[in-house]
Amino acid sequence: MEGERRDEVQRASDLLFGGKKPAGVAGAEWRREVREAFRRRALETHPDRAAALGRSESALAGEFQELLEAYQVLSRTAASPAPPGREPRTERAPKDHLHRGTLPSRELRFAEFLYYSGRVSWRNLVEAVAWQRRQRPAIGRIAVEWGHLSDGEVREILEKRRREGTTGEPFGECARRLGFISRAQLLALLGRQRRLQRRIGQFFVEAGLLAEGEVQSFDADRNRHNARFCRGA
Repeated sequence: MEGERRDEVQRASDLLFGGKKPAGVAGAEWRREVREAFRRRALETHPDRAAALGRSESALAGEFQELLEAYQVLSRTAASPAPPGREPRTERAPKDHLHRGTLPSRELRFAEFLYYSGRVSWRNLVEAVAWQRRQRPAIGRIAVEWGHLSDGEVREILEKRRREGTTGEPFGECARRLGFISRAQLLALLGRQRRLQRRIGQFFVEAGLLAEGEVQSFDADRNRHNARFCRGA
């Protein structure tokens, strides 16, 4: 069990830091390194940035979920992964924090705007993104409802993905690659998925962090902020 735990921490570190893993870092400094690494990587992989990055939203969604899970693993670890033969110390999850600086000079998504405005904490932001991801309807289910796939074909795609060892590949991308659906069908399914998922502002209302009226107010403030950085503006 302990060996599995060490392997999990090492994999999470490799994913979040790549070839720039900090060594011999512990405590508050380690927690700061983890937060900053997640922020950098989240900006590279968040599904909402698919158009800006020129990548498919479904592929980014899978990568972002993996990063989020790696962040959660490392947040429960007190220090950078120890060399082989040494067990890392563990402690409670890192303390939460509020942003105290200015708004970044770029377009912001709603949850990001709340965080950089100092209205919600970093942990609230991470929890909100995970919440929205969890309650998003599965592409396979939508495809069956629309008649693009049968239940048997969904199982076949999942089995082929398992045999190929590509379980990290988003279901829709795998189905398209294997020829079960077209690119146009995948884009339509992704659009339907986005429309069905609950808006992230609802998380903050249900968590008691915002009132209903504040969601609209902050969204209007965010739109005014983003208008300054729109392309062609």
